[in-house]
Amino acid sequence: MHKTNPETIPMWGIVLIACILLTQSLFLFIHSRRYTKYYWIWGIVGLIQSPGPLIAYWLVYIFWPWRKERLKDREHRNKRDE
Repeated sequence: MHKTNPETIPMWGIVLIACILLTQSLFLFIHSRRYTKYYWIWGIVGLIQSPGPLIAYWLVYIFWPWRKERLKDREHRNKRDE
């Protein structure tokens, strides 16, 4: 089995990983600053790994509120049609 250590990872790989993590962290920080009060936490968590924090943020602050609103509108239309 091949062991991976920092000496075997090419420099372009480290730079690519750093760019991905910084981009993700900046996106989470900027987007969550508009919609939540925990923007610093999302920015720091975005630096740890990828794409886990991005998926978690999407579920908690984008998908669930959208789904909740959609279900609420559907119930409203059903009551109106009755």
